[in-house]
Amino acid sequence: MSCRLEHITLTDRIDLGCAGVLFAGQYGLVTDLARRWDVSRQFIYDLRDRTRTALEHALAPGQPGRSAVDGHLVVDQLAVERATLVLNQVAHASVRAIQECLGAILKVPRSVGAIHAVLAEAHRRALGLLPPAPRALVAVDADEIFAADRPVLEVVERSSGRILALEPAEQRDETTWGCTFLDLAERGVTLASVAADGGTGLRAGARAAGLAEPRLDHWHTLRDLGRSHRALEAEAYRRLEAADRSERAAVAETYRTAHGHRPRRGRPLQAATDPDALRTARQAAEEAIRRADGTAYLLAAVREALRPVDPSTGEVYESGGTTATLHAAAALLREMGGRAMAAARLLEERAVGLVAYLGDLAEAVAPACAALGKEIVHFLAWAWRHRHALDLSEAADAWPDAPGWARQVWVALDQAARGTGMAENLNSVLAPHRAAHRGLPAPVLSVFQVYRNHRVFPRGKRAEQRPNHLAGLPAADWLDVLGYGRRPRTQTPKFPTSTAQTVNTFAA
Repeated sequence: MSCRLEHITLTDRIDLGCAGVLFAGQYGLVTDLARRWDVSRQFIYDLRDRTRTALEHALAPGQPGRSAVDGHLVVDQLAVERATLVLNQVAHASVRAIQECLGAILKVPRSVGAIHAVLAEAHRRALGLLPPAPRALVAVDADEIFAADRPVLEVVERSSGRILALEPAEQRDETTWGCTFLDLAERGVTLASVAADGGTGLRAGARAAGLAEPRLDHWHTLRDLGRSHRALEAEAYRRLEAADRSERAAVAETYRTAHGHRPRRGRPLQAATDPDALRTARQAAEEAIRRADGTAYLLAAVREALRPVDPSTGEVYESGGTTATLHAAAALLREMGGRAMAAARLLEERAVGLVAYLGDLAEAVAPACAALGKEIVHFLAWAWRHRHALDLSEAADAWPDAPGWARQVWVALDQAARGTGMAENLNSVLAPHRAAHRGLPAPVLSVFQVYRNHRVFPRGKRAEQRPNHLAGLPAADWLDVLGYGRRPRTQTPKFPTSTAQTVNTFAA
């Protein structure tokens, strides 16, 4: 017991304090209580004053509105460690920046070694917290990001955004990616499909691990095709400018022959002026323009063919027909020659992966086709394609007679994997870390994986949810998961001291 008078329990002290408050002013009360409990009268007066102050504090009217925030900040070792991790992960601060922030905000000087020790301990704990296996098949996005000329392999669950693998590697070849996928399988993660960009090592690693051919995202391929078109367009402008320059030089040469001097405007043009050179320049310009315009038309057709639904009829495209369209476009690009050959080779290499998602889409809408018929499913797909123009908020508005099937068709179209948005989003989030640390070291990535999987989405369709929640797994605050949770603190109320009253009211 921490009290000096151990024979007086807490209950006895409460009774004595309440008696002093209730019967204040009664003559001889304090003397009688002091004699009975074998204490001094000052002890009884102190209990009475503390009891009165406690009651006034507890029963006083509070301020209107929300409860006041506790302004007392306890800066202990745990608080310093929590601040170090938050600055490292949320503020993307380097070790030197963390050192400066701790000194400026918390007035706690810490050495670089001490901060490294905190980050190393968090890394050790994070390695023991591998993401639990999901309860069902998962579709993932896979990608690789480079930091300090070193690849970092990423595997992200598409529906929830949960990071399944995030680790630096020496190579990004077939063996490295194959081992990554096999490690996931050993942890109980069963991959339904993999969406990726055109990386050859990633695709070969998926095949080596016994997975299906990855679904190639359309954005990277369309970007590469767009680069080819812009190169052809720039070449056409250069050829056109050269032909125009030769024509103006020929006009100036004709003027010089007729008048004995060149035109008095501008500098002399350095270009061939003979008829054969002019003819060659015009033909080269016309050929470059034809090639650029033809490539633009074919790439627009490829972009439209890669969409899941025909915009005019609502027909859901099939993989066989779309593959034939892509190969036909590649053949026409080869006929154009020049730099269009690069676009043709790209389409031929990636055609199978670009249309792989259509097979999954056909399987997803097959039950609806059997129940409603293809015509109604095509109408629902057409309504989905033009839902913004038609101001349709949900599928049931498009087909009220069968709202369940309508929602199933729309969900299948929404989930058709044509991109790697989750992996690209992860790349953009990792960019500040890469800049702050001049790379992506393993201690940062392991803690980042825990932080990201337990972080609450601030906005969007996943707002107020965590990746683990969306995956059907338990989730908590990431610092609690790492063992840096706040300890419960019992707050002892501090009451103002009052002037000791040694004589009761009546006696005075």
